[in-house]
Amino acid sequence: MKLHRTTNLFSKPLTDPMILKKSPFIFTLAMVLGILFPQFASSMKDLIIPILAFVMILSLKDLDFRNMSLKSGFLNVLLNYLFLSGVILVLSFLIEDEALRLGFIVMASAPPAVAIVPFSKLLAGDVTESVVSNGMAYLLSLAFTPAILLAFTGEYVSMYEVLKALVVLIMIPLIFSRFIRVDGEIFINLGFGIVIYTIIGLNISTISVISGLPEVIFAGFVRTFIAGTVIFLIFIRKGYSTAITKALFSSYKNLGFTAGVAMMLFGDKASIPAAICVFFEVLVFNYYTIFKKYWG
Repeated sequence: MKLHRTTNLFSKPLTDPMILKKSPFIFTLAMVLGILFPQFASSMKDLIIPILAFVMILSLKDLDFRNMSLKSGFLNVLLNYLFLSGVILVLSFLIEDEALRLGFIVMASAPPAVAIVPFSKLLAGDVTESVVSNGMAYLLSLAFTPAILLAFTGEYVSMYEVLKALVVLIMIPLIFSRFIRVDGEIFINLGFGIVIYTIIGLNISTISVISGLPEVIFAGFVRTFIAGTVIFLIFIRKGYSTAITKALFSSYKNLGFTAGVAMMLFGDKASIPAAICVFFEVLVFNYYTIFKKYWG
C-alpha cells in the first residue's frame, strides 16, 4: 500500500491551468455553482448529450481491445444490475411517498452510468474493462430494464432510449476515439463540470421543497457510498485498478435515463431521487480520489 501526502486543491489560483486537471475541485465547483446560480442551467440542457459524447471520445482513446475480458465485464454487469439494483430496491421500501419510491425503482432498472468509463480513466481504473462492461450492460438492459419495471411497478417502458444511449454514447464515441491522440484530461473535467452544473441547476429548486427528503438522502447515501465502499474493500486484494472499477459499477446508475423514464411514467416528483443522487455521485467521485491517493 502506497501512502501519499495530500495536497490542498484550493492552494492554487484559478488561473493556474493545472487546476483544471484536479477533477474533485472542478466537480465540486460545478456542484456549488449549480446550487448558487442555477438560472443558466436551462439554456445548457441541450448540451448535455453532445458533451457526454465528446467526453467519451476522449476517455476511450487509449482503449486496447487486446486486453478485453468478457468474464470481468459480466461480473461488473452483475455488480450493477444484481448488487446495486438489489440495494436500491431494498432501500425503496423505506420510502413512504409513493412517487419517490417509484423513482428509486426506476433507478434500479436503469443501466450503469456512461460516466463510469471516463471516471475509470480519471481514477486510474481499468478503462478497457469499463467499456466492455458498459457495452454488455446496455445490451442486456434491453431485457433487464423492462423486466425490473414490470416486476416492481407493472409498467412497461420502450427500450428506444436505452438503444439510443448505447449508440450515441458508446458505439459512436468508440469509433471516433480511434483517431484521437491528444491528452484530454482537462477537457474531460470541464465537460463533466458543465454536465454536473446543468443537472443540479435544473433540479435544485424542486429538491428544496419535497417532503420525504431525509429518507431519500439516506437511501441515496447508502446506495452510493456504502455500496461502493463495500465492493472496493472486497476486491482491493486483486489490485487497486480492479477494485476501483468494481466500486464504480457498484455506485453509479444512469441518472439521466432514470429521471427521464421516472418523469414519463410517474410524474415530475418521481424524478427527484435521481436529482438528489447526482449530488452523491459527484461527492463519491471525490471520495474515491482519496482511495487513489492511498491505494492507487
